[in-house]
Amino acid sequence: MTNDSLDDILRGGRLAAVFQPIAASRDLDIVGYEGLIRGPAGSPLEMPAALFAAARAAGRQAELERACLRTVWSRFAALALPGRLFANTSAATLLAPRALIGELAGLGIDGSRVAIELTEEQAVGDFARLRRVARRLGRHGFTLAIDDLGAGFASLRLWLELRPAWVKIDMVFVRGIDRDPVRQAFLAAIRDIARACGTQVIAEGIETAAELAKVRELGIDHVQGYYLARPACVPPRSLRAGADVDRRAA
Repeated sequence: MTNDSLDDILRGGRLAAVFQPIAASRDLDIVGYEGLIRGPAGSPLEMPAALFAAARAAGRQAELERACLRTVWSRFAALALPGRLFANTSAATLLAPRALIGELAGLGIDGSRVAIELTEEQAVGDFARLRRVARRLGRHGFTLAIDDLGAGFASLRLWLELRPAWVKIDMVFVRGIDRDPVRQAFLAAIRDIARACGTQVIAEGIETAAELAKVRELGIDHVQGYYLARPACVPPRSLRAGADVDRRAA
């Protein structure tokens, strides 16, 4: 994929935001949305994995990340969605907090409504600096979330170093959890650690009623996944009315 193709996407406003609800596991009330990005529909760069691979190959990942954040934030504001926005970024982008704070203020989004999801795309070399930035963002109301917990060692190190408000358990540990005692033990251990340090847990990748029931039984705080709602340009504001999850899970 050529640099010119990225130019077309980045400068032509061809990124689109979609949102997936995050709900309280107990009653499925929506507490927020994860903002996700899509490239041009029907193109080889429609899905984020391909889009970011092309950006890394061209040395333009940071530029793409900033464009994605602007797209997600502006669409979230335009839709006037309730709750908190979970927005993905790398540690490298987080280390430029002035731009994050300024752009959100310009859109009228208070920092207290934003959770920055840190990904493992790049290794973190300076945890002390990252902690300082996290404290600065915290003074503006932002919270931090660790994405894909368990997918690699780095996410556990980030949790230890940053003490985030949220951790999101990678879907590989949720898939089939109703039938797997080892996965159940893993989630129970994460739950206990989270409670000890005041962190809220989100189980990603809920795809069946049985998975939802088991995650509830284990006392995991929040849930996200296709069983509740797929990412959408205009997501549901109520899972009870929009997806009728309560009826299907009964």
